[in-house]
Amino acid sequence: MRKHSSLPNLFEIPFLIIELVWAVIPFKQIQQAKQRLAPILSSEERKFLSLNMLEDVLEAATASEVFDGVLVATNCEEAAPIIRRKGVLHLQTSEELGLNHAAGEASNWLLNKHIGAMCLFPADIPLAKASEFRYIVCGHSVHLGMTIVPSLDKGGTNCLVLSPPNLLPFCFGADSYAKHLKQGLKLNLSCRTKFSDGIGLDIDTPNDLRAISMRPKQTLTQNYLEKIEIHSRLNQLF
Repeated sequence: MRKHSSLPNLFEIPFLIIELVWAVIPFKQIQQAKQRLAPILSSEERKFLSLNMLEDVLEAATASEVFDGVLVATNCEEAAPIIRRKGVLHLQTSEELGLNHAAGEASNWLLNKHIGAMCLFPADIPLAKASEFRYIVCGHSVHLGMTIVPSLDKGGTNCLVLSPPNLLPFCFGADSYAKHLKQGLKLNLSCRTKFSDGIGLDIDTPNDLRAISMRPKQTLTQNYLEKIEIHSRLNQLF
């Protein structure tokens, strides 16, 4: 992962069109996805859950009409048909080195294309709405700014808008919300936190499955969970 000790020198990167904002969705190999759901979902079910969530997130991102482009950063072959069907860009990552590495590859690609801002979010937020993406991006400061949407428990980072895309080091993982804020304050950035009910719910644990199953059904992910009778499994587990 790239190291940053100070603000990026804008004279050392390509000329940026600051009005351009691209969405970036890193997506890991589905064979490794959602291990914490193993007590309630089989490996095959976790695979289909991950793919359904990716499709839901891409639907919301493209429907928002707030992005100048949408990019999925992954080396997962199973995701390719969904990416093509949605008409978004597939950035083939070099290796499976984690979310921070994929985010770094995507930000470098955007800089080389003179894209001024990046809106980065995971594929496991299937309740994200187009209106939420519009709200977050339209309120973002395009000049050396960071807008962050934490998970509902305020532990993780569920959406990160940066201008320019390489504004700070990526700190995804445990306590990433606090770590990203710390980086922003250290660099004296314009930092904004926004809260979002749909984007804030990422699906990692059986408790998250219970939370999404209690929401009004409106996504492919929820339809899939209903198909595999997640309610009865949750009742047995809890």
